[in-house]
Amino acid sequence: MVNILPIASGKGGVGKSNIAVNLAIILAQKGHRVVLADFDFGGANLHTLLGLKNNHVGMGNFIYKQTADLSELLQDTQVENLKFIAGDCLYPGTANIDNSMKKKIIRKLTTIDADYLLLDLGAGTTYNTLDFYLLTYNSILVTTPELTSILNAYSFLKAAAFRFFVRQFKVRSEEKKFIDEFLQNSSSGTETSFLDLVNQTAAKFSSDESVFLTELNKYRPQVIMNMGQNSADLEMGRRLRSLVKNKLGISMDFVGFLPKDDNISYSIALRKPLALSDANCNFVSSVRTAADRILQHTYYYNNGLNDDTIGGESDTEDLTSDSDLKSLENEFDSNVDK
Repeated sequence: MVNILPIASGKGGVGKSNIAVNLAIILAQKGHRVVLADFDFGGANLHTLLGLKNNHVGMGNFIYKQTADLSELLQDTQVENLKFIAGDCLYPGTANIDNSMKKKIIRKLTTIDADYLLLDLGAGTTYNTLDFYLLTYNSILVTTPELTSILNAYSFLKAAAFRFFVRQFKVRSEEKKFIDEFLQNSSSGTETSFLDLVNQTAAKFSSDESVFLTELNKYRPQVIMNMGQNSADLEMGRRLRSLVKNKLGISMDFVGFLPKDDNISYSIALRKPLALSDANCNFVSSVRTAADRILQHTYYYNNGLNDDTIGGESDTEDLTSDSDLKSLENEFDSNVDK
C-alpha cells in the first residue's frame, strides 16, 4: 500500500514546495517509486519547480470529471522513479471542492501504485487542507525560525488537532453535538482550549478518558524547520514543541533543520531543483538526512476512523528530551564546518 505523506505550512513563503520537490527527488534517487502531487489547487506551481511545462492534464481534469482515475494524470519527470501529478489553476473554483469530491480523491489516492505519494498542500487552515493533511498521523509541517512562522505553525497544528478530534465522532452523534456547542459557547476573543474540549468530552461520555485519547495520542506531526542561519535557531523549535505540548497535549518529531541557501532562488529561476543541480550542497544534504528519518515511518490508510479519516503508524521514541533537536543541531554545525 502506498505511503501518503502530506506536506503543509501555516503560512506561505517558508519554502514548503521547494522542500517537497527536493524531498521527492531524493526519495526517488534512493530507489523508491515516488509520486509528487500538487494539491495547492488554487496556486499550483510545482511543475515550474520541476522544470515541466504546464501542458499536461491535472487535478482540475479529475475534479471536473474529464478523467476517471488519478493514474491518468501521472506524468514522467527527468528523475527516474519520480512521477508527477499537476495541480490546476485553469478551472475556476478548483480549490473549493465539496466533501463528496474530497472523499473521492482520498479513495483514489490510496490506490496509486507507488511507494510514496507526497502531497504538496496549500498554506493555511481550510477544511480541505486540514483533511488532506490528516490523511496520516505523521504528516509534515514546514516552518522557519521566524517568530511569526512559529506562531502560524502552532495555529495550524491547533486547527488540525481540533479537526482531528472532531472527526473521531459521527456527524450526528451526541459527542459531535456537544463539541459544536462547546465551540459556539467559547468566549469571543479568547483562545479556545483544546485540552478543555478533550477532557470535558471524555468526562461527559466516558468514565475512561483513554477511550477518547487512543486515536489522539497517535497524532504526532513531523516538523521540518527551514531557512536556519545557525544552530541557535533551533531554540524556536523548542518553543514550538513546548507550546504544542502544553496547549494541545500533542508530541511532535523534528525530522529536518535546513539551512538558508541563496541558490534556491536561482534554482527556481533555472527550473532545476538543487537536488539535481548541486546535490552536495548543505541544503540538499540536510534534506537527505530528513528523508532518512522519514523513511523510518509508515504512512498508511487507516480504516478505523470515522468520516473516511485516514491515518498512519510509527514506532517513535519519546522525544520530550529534545534529543531530535540536539541531533539536528549537531548535523547543522557539522555541515557548516565542512
